[in-house]
Amino acid sequence: MMLTLPQLSALVLFYTFSLVLIGYLAYQSFKKVRFSFHLLFTLVYLLTFYLGFPFSMILAFGFNVQTLPFETLFLTLFSALAFYILYYAAYKVRLLPNKALLFSKQNQPNLPTARQLSASEGIISGVILLAIALVTIGLFFSLNGLLLFKLDSYSQIFSQSVSGTALKRFFYFFLPALLIFYFLKPTKLNWLLFLLFGVGFGVLTYLLVGGTRANIALAVAIFFFIGISKNYISIMTLAIAGAVAIVAMFGLALARYSLDVSGSEAFYTFLYLTRDTFSPWENLALLFSYYQQIEFQGLAPIVRDFYVFIPKELWENRPDLVVNAANYFTWEVLNYYAGLAISPTLLGSFLIMGGIPFMILGAMVCGWLIKGMDFLYQYGKSAVNRSNGAIIQAYVFANIFNVIVLVREGIDAFVSRFVFFSLIFIAAVLIAKLTVLLFRQTGCVRLKPVEISRLKIESKKEND
Repeated sequence: MMLTLPQLSALVLFYTFSLVLIGYLAYQSFKKVRFSFHLLFTLVYLLTFYLGFPFSMILAFGFNVQTLPFETLFLTLFSALAFYILYYAAYKVRLLPNKALLFSKQNQPNLPTARQLSASEGIISGVILLAIALVTIGLFFSLNGLLLFKLDSYSQIFSQSVSGTALKRFFYFFLPALLIFYFLKPTKLNWLLFLLFGVGFGVLTYLLVGGTRANIALAVAIFFFIGISKNYISIMTLAIAGAVAIVAMFGLALARYSLDVSGSEAFYTFLYLTRDTFSPWENLALLFSYYQQIEFQGLAPIVRDFYVFIPKELWENRPDLVVNAANYFTWEVLNYYAGLAISPTLLGSFLIMGGIPFMILGAMVCGWLIKGMDFLYQYGKSAVNRSNGAIIQAYVFANIFNVIVLVREGIDAFVSRFVFFSLIFIAAVLIAKLTVLLFRQTGCVRLKPVEISRLKIESKKEND
C-alpha cells in the first residue's frame, strides 16, 4: 500500500512533534547531568523507534517499497510517544525524599579502614571476571575454531553444528572486568586503554562467533558514554561517532551477508539494513497490524527466556525451541522459520504479553527500573570506599548492554540477561571479598600507622 501526500504529511508532522518533544525533555535532563541511564534509555529509544522512519519513507517513495496502512503507521508512532511520556512520568516521580539518599557523603563512614585503603577487592573481582571470559573463549575456540572462516551464512551461527553455544554468554564478562580496572583509576589514559582492549576483544569474538558485531559496538558505546560522563568529549563528537558507527556496521553487515552491491542498489541495501539493525520500528507496526490474531502470552515469555541458560544436562526435557516474545513474533505472527529471531522491540514484547494494558504498565515499570539504575550509579560515584565505588560503577555501566537489549529486544530478553549477568557478577565480587577478608584475618594485609594518620587527617578535612 502506498501512502497519499496528506497521509505522508500527517505522519511527518506527528513524527517531528514527537522527536522535538522527546529531544527537549532529554536536553533538559542533560543540562542537569551529563550522563544518566535515563539519557541512555532515551537515546536508545529514539534510535529504535524514530531513526528508521525516514528510511522507511525513502524506501517507500524512492524505491516503491510497499508500506503498512496509514492508520497502522500512525498508531505505531502514537504508541511510541505515549509510552515514552508514561515512562518519563514514572521516572520523574520521587520515591524517596532528598534527605534519605543513601549515597549522601554525610552518611558515609569517616574513619579509615583497611577496606578504604585497598583496591584489592576490585582487582580480584576484575581478574575473576576476566578469567571467566578468557577461559570460556578458549573452550569455544577449542570446540569450533574461528567460525567466521568456516560458516557459509550468518544463520549457521545458531545451528546445531556449532558446539558450546552456551559459552558465548560468558564472553561479555571481559568488558565488566575492564570497567572495574578503569574505575579503580579513572584516568584519560585508562579510558583510551579501555577502548583499545575492548575493541580488540570485540574483533576476537567477531572472528570466533562468525560475524556477531555486538561486542565491538558495545565497547565503543561504553567508551563514548564514559567520555561524555567525564567531559572528555562533546555531544557533537558523539553524534559524529554515531554516524561513523552506522556506516561501519553497514560495512560489516555487507561482509557478513556476502553482499556485493553498488550504485542505487547499495543505497537501497544501506537503507533497509540500517533500519532493521538500528531501528526495527516497523516490527511494532507489524504487530499492530496482526493485533486481533495475537494470543496474549502473559508473563510466560519472561519465564521461557530463562530456559536457554539451563544446560540440557540439568534439564533433559528442556524445550529446544523457546517461545519467548521474539520467537512468538517470528514464528506465530510472521510465520517465518529461517533460523533467526526477529525483534519485536520493547513495546512489541509488552503487546505480545498483554496488549495495551501491559504496554501502559510496562512504561511505568521501565521508568522505575531506570530510576533505580541511576540511583545505584550515583551511589557508586559518591562511595568513599574506592574499591566498592569502582565495582558499583562498573556494574551499572556494564548494564548498558542490558538497557539496549531492553529497548530493542523486549522485556523478557532483558530480565533473563539482567538476572544472569547480576548473579555471575555478584558471585565474582563475593569471592573477591571473601578472599580479601581471609587474607586480612590471617594478618597478610595490615595498615601502616602513617597511612592511618594520613587518612584521619584527610577525613577530618572533609568533615570540616
